[in-house]
Amino acid sequence: MPPFFSVIIPLYNKEKYISETLESVLNQSFEDFEIIVVNDGSTDNSEAEVLKFKDKRIKLIKQKNQGLSHTRNNAIKFSEGKYMAFIDADDTWKPNHLKQLNQLITDFPDNGLYTTRYTLKKTESIYHKAVYNGLPENFRGVVPDFFKHSLQHCVAWVGAMCIPKYVFDNVGYFDPEIYSEQDIDLYIRINLKYKTVLDTTKITSIYNRTMDDNMSQFSTKTAIPKFLNSYKSEEKDNKYLNRYMDSNRFSTVVFFKLSGNKDLERELKKDIDYTNLNWIQTLILKLPNPLVKLLFTIKDELKLNPFFVFKTR
Repeated sequence: MPPFFSVIIPLYNKEKYISETLESVLNQSFEDFEIIVVNDGSTDNSEAEVLKFKDKRIKLIKQKNQGLSHTRNNAIKFSEGKYMAFIDADDTWKPNHLKQLNQLITDFPDNGLYTTRYTLKKTESIYHKAVYNGLPENFRGVVPDFFKHSLQHCVAWVGAMCIPKYVFDNVGYFDPEIYSEQDIDLYIRINLKYKTVLDTTKITSIYNRTMDDNMSQFSTKTAIPKFLNSYKSEEKDNKYLNRYMDSNRFSTVVFFKLSGNKDLERELKKDIDYTNLNWIQTLILKLPNPLVKLLFTIKDELKLNPFFVFKTR
C-alpha cells in the first residue's frame, strides 16, 4: 500500500536545522507517511545530519544544485503518496499536524489544497500567529474565497499544507522560472480551479523566520517576478484576485525600494490600483527610499509584527 502522505523536504545548507525538522516529522501522531529529503547540492554537513536517522520512511535523494522549484518537483515525481505535504528544512511541525490534515481530507474530500494554521517564529520568544482576512477565529471548512481571505496573512503557507498528487497533473508543478514566489504562483493556479480547506482551530506548523530579517536579502530581487504579470486577464473578472495581486505587487515594490532599484519600482507601481491598498501601504510607496529603509530596519530589529501594514481596507 502506498503511504497516505509524502512529506517533501528540500535541503540546501541547513545542517543547523534539519535534525529538528526531521524529528518534528517523525514525531507525528499520524504515522502513514514517507519522507523524501532532496539534497540540492548542499556544501555543508546537511546530508550527514540526515544520515544519522535510521527510520526506513526517510528516503534521501541527491542532486546537483537545481533550485527550490526543481527540487520540490523532483520529489513529487519520485513520491508514492496520495497527498504531498511540504516542510522546509528549517521549519517544524507540532505532533498533530498530519493528523489535522488527514481529518480535513476525510471531512472535506475532493478539494485542491488542505492547510492548517501556522505561526511565524521571529525569536525563541516572539511568534506572530497567522490572521486571515474576514474569517472567524475558529474557522474550519472550505474557504469561501481564497484571495479575499489571504489579504492579511496568506491562507496557505507551504509548510502548513498538503496537496493531492493529481492536482499537480491538472494545474502544473512549481514554476522553476520563479525565484522566490513559486509557492504563491501555485496557490493561485490551484484556487482558480479548486477550493482550499482550512483549519484555524489549532496551530500545527511553525515557520522559522529567525534568520531572514536581513536587509541584504532585498538585493536578490533584480526583476519583476513573472507571476505578477501572469494573471492579468483573470484579475479583470475577479476583484479579490486583483486585490491579492496588488498586495503582492506592493510587497515587491517595497523590496525594490529597499534595494534602491528605482527603475523596477517605477515600472511595477504603474500596475497597482491604489484603491486596493490601505493608507499605510500607500504612504510607504510614496515615502523616500532612505526613510523606508530606516523604518524596515527598525521593524526587523524590534521583531515587530507587520500585520497592521497588510490589514485590508
